[in-house]
Amino acid sequence: MTLPAPCNLWVIIDENPDSINDAAFAVNMNNLPTAAAFQDGPGVSHCNACGFTFGDGHSEIHKWKDARTYSGRMATTYISRQTSAYTQPKPNSVDIAWLNERSTAKIKP
Repeated sequence: MTLPAPCNLWVIIDENPDSINDAAFAVNMNNLPTAAAFQDGPGVSHCNACGFTFGDGHSEIHKWKDARTYSGRMATTYISRQTSAYTQPKPNSVDIAWLNERSTAKIKP
């Protein structure tokens, strides 16, 4: 773990139960910020917030700021919707930007 540093790299996420479709949570790092979209849905069950565990062992609850992340089609219903609700573009989402900053990144040559 080098980029970002372990204290800023999430390892475990509280995924939205409606988007659980496999054993992974993916972050789409392409086409930011105008075509930003989640590939899987983050959890919103903690008062519109999500639990994260980081590479250095600490954990935190992150409160989502963009209503598109926690309301409407992103809200937890406990009815499997796969990823269709999450992959819709959310241009300039501060929440997707926050998650991308804390996800793995390519090492620049």
